[in-house]
Amino acid sequence: MEKLKKKCSLVYVNTTGRRLSEEELIEALRDADAAIAGTEVYSKKVLFSAKNLRAVSRVGVGLDAIDMAAAAERDIRILNTPEAPAQAVAEHTLALILSCLRHIPNYNEQIRRGTTPVLRGSLLAGKTAGIIGLGRIGTRVATILDAIGCTVLYYDPYVTHAVPDSWVRTEELSTLYSLSDIITLHMPPKAGNKPVLDRKAFSACKKDVIVINTARGSLIDEDELIRSLEEGVVAGAGLDVVGEPVSGRLLALPQVILTPHVASDTVESRYRMEMEAVDNILRFVEEGIS
Repeated sequence: MEKLKKKCSLVYVNTTGRRLSEEELIEALRDADAAIAGTEVYSKKVLFSAKNLRAVSRVGVGLDAIDMAAAAERDIRILNTPEAPAQAVAEHTLALILSCLRHIPNYNEQIRRGTTPVLRGSLLAGKTAGIIGLGRIGTRVATILDAIGCTVLYYDPYVTHAVPDSWVRTEELSTLYSLSDIITLHMPPKAGNKPVLDRKAFSACKKDVIVINTARGSLIDEDELIRSLEEGVVAGAGLDVVGEPVSGRLLALPQVILTPHVASDTVESRYRMEMEAVDNILRFVEEGIS
């Protein structure tokens, strides 16, 4: 906050501890030239009501809550903070993988109930991990899994950065599905929110695959995931993002581990995201660009 005050006049600060409604957001942005956005929805109405608004810096990566077409029409620059949460999401991905393989939530529950564990876990080392999306987060996940002793496969037609020779690029998703013991998603939503893991994808998967999603809920067809879990094609799933409200059928499956969209939510990453969002605005103010 102090960093912003040195360069900007703060016309509104949200101290409510909750997400602002559309009307509250319109009022908050009435005199603003720039905004640091949390989880509020920046609809077309909001963006066109904010007559002075020139830039929005989102604390986080996803831009789903911002009407990008309306922003472009108004010539409002939309910025985000892709670097700050990457390590936290990668670590959360690892936690979900290990929780699935070693049945950690089940063991915790059994001990508290005083029952004898009946499940036996599996090693992560030696597994083949298929990573869909090799951006900032996917690359970190691949690096961690490689160090543990996994064979790393990846699918990403848009990779331009250097990749270790030991990581295997797959030209077709079907190849990755058929070879992977673990499939983890690290990509933005597809056009029209079409799922990547649908009936066809699950039918191509290796038996007893573990599915991890810390990206977007729309990437998985939940009905097909549930069917695949019930039929034993998928051995377990670790999901930080799901459809809302959460399906009761998912909640009923003990081999599904759910977290409430908190993969990026650590003390350190939150601070870094906020600072990156502030720096975006300051660069925009000082240079007119980011």
